Amino acid sequence: MRPLELTLRGFQSYASEQTFDFRDRRLLGVVGPIGSGKSSLLDGIAFALYGKTPRAGRGTRDLINQRTAAAHVELWFEVEGEYWRAVRALRRKGQSAHNLYRHAEADAESERHEEVTGERAMTARIEELLGLDFDAFNRSVFLAQNRFAEFLQATAAQRDAVLKGVFGFDRLDRMAEIAKARRDELRAELADLDRLRTEVESDRAVLADTAPALESAAARLAELDASSEQASGLEAAREAARGQVEQAERRLKELGDIAAQLPARDRSAELLDRATTGTDLLQEAEEALAAATGELDAARRDQTEAEKATGGSETIARATALIDRERELEKRAGTLGAHVADMTARAEATAIQHQDATARVAQLLAAEEAGRAALEEAVAAVEAAEATLHQARHDSMAVALRQELVAGDTCPVCAQSVATLPPGTSVPALDSAEKQAKGARTNRDRAQQAHTEAAAAAAAGNAEQEALQAAVDSAAQLGAAAGEDLAEARRAHAAAIEELGRLVPGDDPAGELQLRRKALAEAAGQVETATGRQAAARSGLEEVRDRQGLVTTELVQLATTVATLAGQLGGDLRPQAEAGELGESLGRLRKLWEEAHARTSGEHTAAQERAAGAETELSELLGKLGLEESMSLSDARQRAAAEHGKLAERVESLTTRVSRFEELESASADTVARLNTYATLAEDLLPSRFLKFILDEERRALAALGSEHFERMTRGRYRFTDDGEFVIADLAAAESERKAESLSGGETFLASLSLALALAEMVARTGGRLDAFFLDEGFGSLDPEHLDLAMEGIEALVGGNRLVAVVSHVPQLRERVEDLVELDTDPMTGDTVVVRA
Repeated sequence: MRPLELTLRGFQSYASEQTFDFRDRRLLGVVGPIGSGKSSLLDGIAFALYGKTPRAGRGTRDLINQRTAAAHVELWFEVEGEYWRAVRALRRKGQSAHNLYRHAEADAESERHEEVTGERAMTARIEELLGLDFDAFNRSVFLAQNRFAEFLQATAAQRDAVLKGVFGFDRLDRMAEIAKARRDELRAELADLDRLRTEVESDRAVLADTAPALESAAARLAELDASSEQASGLEAAREAARGQVEQAERRLKELGDIAAQLPARDRSAELLDRATTGTDLLQEAEEALAAATGELDAARRDQTEAEKATGGSETIARATALIDRERELEKRAGTLGAHVADMTARAEATAIQHQDATARVAQLLAAEEAGRAALEEAVAAVEAAEATLHQARHDSMAVALRQELVAGDTCPVCAQSVATLPPGTSVPALDSAEKQAKGARTNRDRAQQAHTEAAAAAAAGNAEQEALQAAVDSAAQLGAAAGEDLAEARRAHAAAIEELGRLVPGDDPAGELQLRRKALAEAAGQVETATGRQAAARSGLEEVRDRQGLVTTELVQLATTVATLAGQLGGDLRPQAEAGELGESLGRLRKLWEEAHARTSGEHTAAQERAAGAETELSELLGKLGLEESMSLSDARQRAAAEHGKLAERVESLTTRVSRFEELESASADTVARLNTYATLAEDLLPSRFLKFILDEERRALAALGSEHFERMTRGRYRFTDDGEFVIADLAAAESERKAESLSGGETFLASLSLALALAEMVARTGGRLDAFFLDEGFGSLDPEHLDLAMEGIEALVGGNRLVAVVSHVPQLRERVEDLVELDTDPMTGDTVVVRA
């Protein structure tokens, strides 16, 4: 696997999109301060391939940059000359995307030869391409930060998994599977051969019995084929004759149907007779209608003259209405005259009542004025008596109070101290004052009552006077209106008499109108009588015409039937719908039927004789061939052919099975040899045998080559034991053995680096799949001397098309590596800033 290009967007510290091109680069240094995204670059490669990173695990959304909603990683890489593009995306919300494409060229626009979708399917295809799962990748190709010692400290099984993937030994597993499958197939083939051996013996016996039967069937088929032409001719002649018999029978049946459709003689004669007499009846009906129409015309002329002489029904109706109106107007005038006289009398009586009411009102007003004066005097007397009563009560209380006062006391009325007692006074009689006040109030109430009654009487009289005045005015208006109505009624009566005189002169207009009505009624009666006669004549004509129309329709139907039946009989009759021509055509039609029936009967008899002759000859031929009477030659040949085909197919099947068995039996020795070969391969390729031997050799070779690097980097102090278990041999302590866990951090880094360098060299020598090597940090634990030794070993890895990427923040790395990817950190956001890509 050789990386070509990496694109990161929204991944860890790479917020914006960054692309790193690894083409034509060998030794690459990734430098920058702590937190600048150096390890994230390598994490991007691991995530693109396996969907997880050494530090974060699988598909965690923590890999998404904190300021973005999604992370996108895309890696172009090459495997054995094929170009692949791995694309993975993480989203905070929604599903992730995982796609792997194989392109014709390292270009997204080039043709796609393969596409894998889905996280599991994509990761499985990556593991198949690289030959390494994620853990083996981290132990061999990708030495992540703080995890570079994983291969050194791994178990034997874990190391074997790495070596199998790196050197392609996983193909041995596939070889073992193929060997087992081939072995099982050959075993099944030999088992089938044993089973077939018994079956073939039976097949050979059946084949010996079946061959003679096949020869007999072929001979019988040839015999039937030889007689088939003669039999086919006889069968054809017989079937043709039978067809002619059936055709003649159908024709006879058709002639029977035609006979049933021939018009009956008596009904035809009756129809033709009705057609002949119908013309005379139609002429008589038409003449009767013409006479009735003449009578109606004369009656209408007489009616017109009568209308002119009498003025017509409208004039009579107008005059009659005028007579009625004249009588009504005369009656109305009399009624209105009486009403006017009554209204005049009422108006005069109302005027007298009004005069009397006016006199009474004057008297009532005078009485009201006198009552008002008396009331005023009574009110003044009440006021004077009340004043006298008040003073008498006041004087009486002062005298009573003085009798109880003592000089120096407080006055109960004014709340002042009494200095000197007031002089004593005499009090008039209080009872006398109260009696006078009471009498004055009684006189006032009487005066008030008298004044109220006088005022009410005056108001009533005044109202009566006003009502009578209104009645006088209304009577005058009604009298005037009644006079106008009377005059109008008299004018209308005179106008009606004048108009009636113009319409009906004479002294007795009512009698004259009676005569005119009688004359009009007589003329109308004559018209009605003539109209009835005309309607009866027209109805008679229509009835005759309807009957004649039915006759004509029947004649047309009869003519159509004659023409149709004649055509069915092979004749050509086209009669008109006339009685004479139809009578002649009916006779010719019956003659056509008789001729056709006789001819068809003869044809039927002759066809029956031909069919019987062909049947006799065919029976004789089939008898010679030994066939049953119910079986035709074609059926016999079909059965013989089926039997022959069945036997031939049986013989062919048996022959094929016997030949196949003979072929398998002749090749059985080769099959047994191949079975032994594949069985041996399947046994030898078991993981506990050949693969174990190869892996043991590779571990020893790896330990030996790693020891060379380890001993050189540690100035001859350390190497690995020769047993391939990667135990540390301390040369400074008489080659005492130490576990890897007992080494210091720097020593552990050098040991791991030595094994990684050795593994890379072995892969290069054998043409394995390892075309990339990634080392993340670890240099900080080395002193300058060991750092130089480590870099010399790393530089020795560079060769061919291999990419070696080293990540470190150690400044000395810049001096040893010319091709650098330089990163920095944005002080505001903390995102990665690519200084040099």
